[in-house]
Amino acid sequence: MLPGELEETVWDYYRKTAPSLQEFYSRYTPEWEVFYEHEQLLPSDFLDFLYRMQAAFRKRYSLAELDVAYYIERLERLPLLSPERKLLQELFLDKWHRLLTTKEYDYQYHHIGSLCEGFVLLDKQNGLKTVADVTGSRVRWLLLNRPELYRRIVPYEKAMEQNRHIRELVRVLGKHSKGEKRSFDPLGGVREEQLVRHAIRSDIEGITLGNDLNHLLPVEYCYLTDEALRSVFMQKFVEKRLQVFDSRSAEDSSVLQKGRKPVSGQGPFVVCLDTSGSMQGKREILAKSALLAVAKLVDGTHRKCYVINFAEDIHCMLIKDLRADFPLLADFLNYRFNGGTNMVPALKEAVRLIQTNGWHRSDVVMISDFEMPPVGDELMKQIMGIKHRDTSFYALVFGSRPEMDYLSICDRTWEMEIPLSAR
Repeated sequence: MLPGELEETVWDYYRKTAPSLQEFYSRYTPEWEVFYEHEQLLPSDFLDFLYRMQAAFRKRYSLAELDVAYYIERLERLPLLSPERKLLQELFLDKWHRLLTTKEYDYQYHHIGSLCEGFVLLDKQNGLKTVADVTGSRVRWLLLNRPELYRRIVPYEKAMEQNRHIRELVRVLGKHSKGEKRSFDPLGGVREEQLVRHAIRSDIEGITLGNDLNHLLPVEYCYLTDEALRSVFMQKFVEKRLQVFDSRSAEDSSVLQKGRKPVSGQGPFVVCLDTSGSMQGKREILAKSALLAVAKLVDGTHRKCYVINFAEDIHCMLIKDLRADFPLLADFLNYRFNGGTNMVPALKEAVRLIQTNGWHRSDVVMISDFEMPPVGDELMKQIMGIKHRDTSFYALVFGSRPEMDYLSICDRTWEMEIPLSAR
C-alpha cells in the first residue's frame, strides 16, 4: 500500500463504526442516572428505594454479585440514625458502583474487540491463502473490499508475475520512465483548508476549531491536565475540534510546495488491446495479465494509462490513479473476448490522443495476434510522425502469422509463443 492509504482506511472504518460505538458507550447510561440520583438519599429513604428496586437489581445482578434482600434485612434491624446503618448504605453503593463500572467496561471492551476483528483487509476464510505467492500483493490491497472480484483477478496476477516476456516489458517501460523531468500538480494532495497560514498571535480575530497547540484556549489546557478528561482532549485533537484562537489568514504558497503531487513529464502508457474472438483462451489470460502489469506502473511512474480495447469497435478507459480507477479496470478484466478484429480505429485513436494532448513522449503497447490487413499509408505517416517526437511502440505478439506492417513500427516486440494445444 502507499503511504497514507492505511491511515485513510482506518479513519473510514472509524467513521463507519462511530455510531455503533456511541450506542455501546451509552448502554448503561440509564442505570448510572439512577445511581447518581439516589446516591445521596437519607437513610430513612434508602430502604424504600431498595424495596422498589429489588426486582430490577435481581434482573441485572446475581445473588453472588449483589444480594439486595440481605441488605434490606440488615437495614430493617438497625436503628434509623445508627452509624452502622449509614455505613451499610455506603457499602451497598460502593459495591453497586464497582459492579456497574466493571459490567460497562467489559461490555464496551468486547464490542470494540469485535469491531477490531471486523477490520481486516480481506477475509482469510475466503480461500485467498491458497495463492501463497501473491498474498499481500498491491492488487489484493486495491480490492480489499471486493474479495470475490479479487479471486477472479488472481489468475491474471499470477500469470503477470510468472511470464518472462511480461516481466521484461514492465522492466523496459519502467526503465524508460527513469531520469525523466518531473512536473508537479500545484494543488495535488492539498486540501482547501491547507491553503492558508495563520498570522501571529497579535492578529487574533476570534475563535475557531483546530489542533494548533500554540493557539489553544485556556479551557482546553484544563482538559489536557485532568487525567480523567485527557482522553477527551486527545480525541478532539485528532479530529481537529479543539478551541483555538483565530487570526487573519493569507494564502500560503509554502504549503503548495510541500503538498505538491508529482506528475510525469512524459505522456501516458497507451495500451491497444485486442479483445477479438481469436484472442480467447490462454491468449486472453496473458493479454489481460499484460494490461494489469502496465497499469500497475501508474503508481510508481506517475504516468497515466490510456487503454484502447479493440475488436470490431473500440472502447477506451483512462487510469489516472490506480487506487481510484482500479475497480473499473478489474471489471474489464472479467469481460470475455469475442468478435472480429480491426486495429485501425485503435491506432487512429492513439495517434489522435498523442497529437491533441501533447503526449508526444508516450509508450504505446500493442497486444494482439496481428493477423489482420496492413496499415494504410496515411495512418503509417501519422504514426511515424509521432515516433519522431519520442513516442515509442512495443508489441506482445500472439499470432504465428502476424502482419509485419504493425511490427515494423515497434522499438521492440515479444513473441508470446502460445502452443496450439494451450489455446
